[in-house]
Amino acid sequence: MINKTIAVTIGFMLFFAAGTAFIVMSDSEEDRSPTVSVLAMVNAEGSGIFSSDKNLKIDDPAGWGGKSFMTPGAGSIQHEMLRSLASDFNMSFVSGTGSDPNTIYWSAVAPANMTLAEFWGSGNFDGGIVWEPWYTQIITKYRDGHSEGDAPVAYKIATTDKLEKGHPCCMVVADNNFMKNNEELTIRFLLAYVHATEWVNRTIGDRTLSTPPATPEYLELERVAWTTAFGGDGTPSAAEKLMIWNAVRGITYAYEIESGIVGGGLKPYTAALITKFHNSGNIVEKVNDPVMFADKLINYDMLSDTKSKWDGTEMEGIFYDPSQLSFGTVRLGALQNDLHQIAIRVAMDKNLFHSLNPGFPANTSLFDAYGVNISLAALQPNGPGVMNLFATNSIDIGVLGLPPVVIRTANGL
Repeated sequence: MINKTIAVTIGFMLFFAAGTAFIVMSDSEEDRSPTVSVLAMVNAEGSGIFSSDKNLKIDDPAGWGGKSFMTPGAGSIQHEMLRSLASDFNMSFVSGTGSDPNTIYWSAVAPANMTLAEFWGSGNFDGGIVWEPWYTQIITKYRDGHSEGDAPVAYKIATTDKLEKGHPCCMVVADNNFMKNNEELTIRFLLAYVHATEWVNRTIGDRTLSTPPATPEYLELERVAWTTAFGGDGTPSAAEKLMIWNAVRGITYAYEIESGIVGGGLKPYTAALITKFHNSGNIVEKVNDPVMFADKLINYDMLSDTKSKWDGTEMEGIFYDPSQLSFGTVRLGALQNDLHQIAIRVAMDKNLFHSLNPGFPANTSLFDAYGVNISLAALQPNGPGVMNLFATNSIDIGVLGLPPVVIRTANGL
């Protein structure tokens, strides 16, 4: 039950690495501090590889050589996973198209464009790797018997949990200067986000089910996914409902920074990414100590303080005080049509919680209820686009994949 009487004053001071803009970093590690911090996980896994060749296998190089794949672009986790697969096969990974049997070719294509017949049916590509909902949408749309002109069938080759179990994907990232000056506002943002993530996971329930739940809560989640992630209009058909369910249940939603990460945790994972991206040429500035840089980039304290503010183990209490609505504004950067970030969209929805509980104020989002006014920047096609918003001081908090955060901060851009 919603409790409207909770009014908590957060009286504490947190200290972060200062910085209001991205700067070119020197070779002195003491001078190298990221100007943003990773505050929370958004999701793990939730992407996939598709191809017109149904015989491709991720543990066998046969058939991969000479094929051309679409990726969301260099620096995306999907791109890097395909690069790693090429490396495992002892093949080169080269931009463009070609026929060398010892090379896997790639081209950067916006995820939304991968679904279009003029791209998939152009004959220039043999497959792609992309995040949800595009992955499920593509393999659903271009299945046997589809009617998309000359576009080939898109076969499901593998979801990325098969490539790297529990791999981190999107993160909540904040400008350090914003956090330094807006500790309570940042906490309130995270409270709404954590609340929404808990609600999403409870609503999804059993992910092994072949058909979606029929609960009022899930129907609301389905509506948000259909309109904001799939770009749907009106009520989805039965086939579209199943497509939404298959996409949603393939994503691990989590806010804990270390959730499901193998290999020692996010800091060593991030340090390894720095080395990997330096070797690939994506990071051009020298990072003397990747472990130290990762330690500066990942902030555990803010999420820890956020979790300490919850009222009750069921997380049904609301940090709501009518006198403190519009406590402050957060300029938010996010990806367009991204199902990974559905908890953020749930927290932004003005009707969802009132429709389920009339005691919740009408025309009020979960962010509103926590006193956070969201100013959403133009939605971006990928993580580098969100990092550009940070670089131009256009946003305070962004939701995007870990690799572009690592690359841009390490390069000092």
